[in-house]
Parts: sequence; C-alpha cells; structure tokens
Amino acid sequence: MSCPADSLRTFLKVARILTETERDNLAVNAYPFTISFGPSTVIPTFNKNMITDTQNDTLLYRGTRYQLSSIQICQPTHPNYTNKALVADIAMTYINTSVANTYPSVILAIFPIYEGSIPDHNTYLQQFVDSNSQAVSAQTLFYNSDKDTTATCYSYKTCFQLRNNQTITQTISFNIGVHYFPRGTTLLPDKLMKLKNLIATQTPNQPNYGIMPFEFLPFQRGNYSTYLAANQWDPKGAIPIQQVSPTDDVFTKRVQYMTQPPFRSGNEQDACPYKKVSDYKCYPFSELNNVTKDASGNQVVIPLGDAMKDPQKGTQDGNNSNLSYVILYIVVPIVVILGIIATVGIALFFTNQMSNPGHSEIGGTDAGGTETGGLAANFRNRIHVNNA
Repeated sequence: MSCPADSLRTFLKVARILTETERDNLAVNAYPFTISFGPSTVIPTFNKNMITDTQNDTLLYRGTRYQLSSIQICQPTHPNYTNKALVADIAMTYINTSVANTYPSVILAIFPIYEGSIPDHNTYLQQFVDSNSQAVSAQTLFYNSDKDTTATCYSYKTCFQLRNNQTITQTISFNIGVHYFPRGTTLLPDKLMKLKNLIATQTPNQPNYGIMPFEFLPFQRGNYSTYLAANQWDPKGAIPIQQVSPTDDVFTKRVQYMTQPPFRSGNEQDACPYKKVSDYKCYPFSELNNVTKDASGNQVVIPLGDAMKDPQKGTQDGNNSNLSYVILYIVVPIVVILGIIATVGIALFFTNQMSNPGHSEIGGTDAGGTETGGLAANFRNRIHVNNA
C-alpha cells in the first residue's frame, strides 16, 4: 500500500512568519483532539534522544483512540513559525494499532524548544536537568493551569511511505495527523545547555549534541528508507521538510489553525460519583416567584440558587408550593363554583315563588279551592277586615 498520489509527504516549513491576517484565514474555532494523561510518579529517563516515559497517555481523534508510542527530542521540523530562538523539537507520537485502515493512523504532537530569558511551560524538560524537580507528565507542555488556553496549533495531514532496505519491494505507508504547537516550551540558557549535554552523553560523537532528525517509530532509522520523490528514497529514513510560502495553495488549502487547545480529559474530569435517590431534591418552578422582567421588558428566569444552597429548602419549598397549588388551583375554584350554583338556585327559587303565588309551600287549599292558610290567605283576611 502506498500514499495517494496527491497526498502531502513532507513536513511544512514556511518561508517566513505568517502575518496575523494569514493566520486568521486558517483559523478554525475548534480543538484538534481530546487528550488524557496518565499519572507520572517517576522522572523519565533518556535512551539516546528518546524519552522513556512510562505514563499511559491516550488521545482521542474523531472517535478513534490512539496510544502514546514515543517521545523524542529531534531537530526542528517546522522552522519559521515564530521569531523565537528555535533549538529543537519535542515530538510525541500517538499510534492506533487496532484499526489498520484508520485515517489517520498516527497523530503527532510537536512542540518547539526555545532558548529564552523567560522560562515558559518548561517543567517537563526541566525535570531532567534540575535535581530539585519532581516528576511531571507531558501535560505541562499543553497546560500550566486549568485555565491555560495558549496551546493552539497548526494542523494538517501528511503521508509517510517507507521501504524496507533489506527487501525493497516491501513498502508501508502511514497517514499522519500533524499538530504543531508554536508556543512550545522555553528554557533558560543554562538549563538548555544541561539538556543538550545530557543528550550528548546518550549519543556520543554526533554533531549538534546528538540531536537527531525526527525518527518515525516504531520503524528505526537504518531499517527503512523514506520516500522522497519518484524513485528517490532517503536511506536514513529521515522525513523530508518542504518549504512553502504562507500564500501557496499547498499551505492555505491543507493547513488549519486550531484556536482552542486540545480538550483535556482525565480521571478528575471523567469521574461521575454515584448518588443515591435521597441526594436529589425537588426545586419546583413557580412562574409567579421565578419569572420576572429585565430592564428591557424581556421575561427572565430568576435562578434557584438560594433554594439550592439549603439541602432541605428544596423539599420544604416543594411541599409548600404543592399545598399552595392545591388551594389556589383546586379548592378555590370548587368553592367559587359551589357558590355560583347556590346563588343561581336561590334566585330561581324566589323567581318561581313570585311567578306562582297561589302555590306557596307555606300555605294550601281546601277541597273547594278556598285558601286555608299561607301568606295569600292572611293577606285577603286583612282586606276583608278593613272593608268591614
């Protein structure tokens, strides 16, 4: 299997620093991937220019999980992205080994190493040269606090095609997601020199303190050569670097500038403690008490923060609200309806009496039709007496 004919097969070196407008034209308001860091209790060690870090870091990209495979100090892979004094890169390689056809199959997170008078995000590398340092994970390369959002990156995809030097017909290719974080890590000159000397002791008799070009693991340099162009292979396995202008199509149409740092996922964020049913309280919503109008006349909801501060208040308010609800919306309407019915009944009764005076329930008639009692008979008796 080989890389697609139209695929990028190099790292991208820009000919000059991008202007703010050029960078903004590449900007995407998103994070490149989700990353999780394992605990680090022992300071890592060096094996040549490779860092033997035992932390169990994982990375999640578009639903696919990648495992940290290697961390290496290498020669710069992306010069000219900043005007800082660039010395080397620290490159982290994440590989997915469970799905052969995953695109991409490898994720690279690359941080430039600068020399400067003000240290910045330096604790990971400084632990190798400072005897007073405690073990820290590569998390400190990405963030120095919970609110640190400076780890923005340039992201693009490339393809590495390798050939076995012993069996030249055997080739293998990997789709690579490259994420270059230009903020990087800055060391003081004395700390950086100690780091160089440490690497030099691992790779003696090598130029530049033994800092080697980027090495694509798990394929060691010397076993595989790297595709350069048609029928051209680098026998040392080095990954070629292509210089482009920030306005070239190969750059503007392939590179994105991710304005958010990687989304951090860890045990402290992912933990979801079990809660009993009794831990949940009822905080009823009342339109009368919880809705008001702002200065513009728009309806807004008043937060239930005061009720939630008291674990018992929610239940108490819930009971009181339920009682008020019953009284206001059930009892009162029933009383009103019964009152209306009673009023109508009384009105009908008196109306009936006035329209039918000879049938008063108070009086009655004898067999001949003569009124023997009641209000009407008494009234007539009074008339006869007055006439006499």
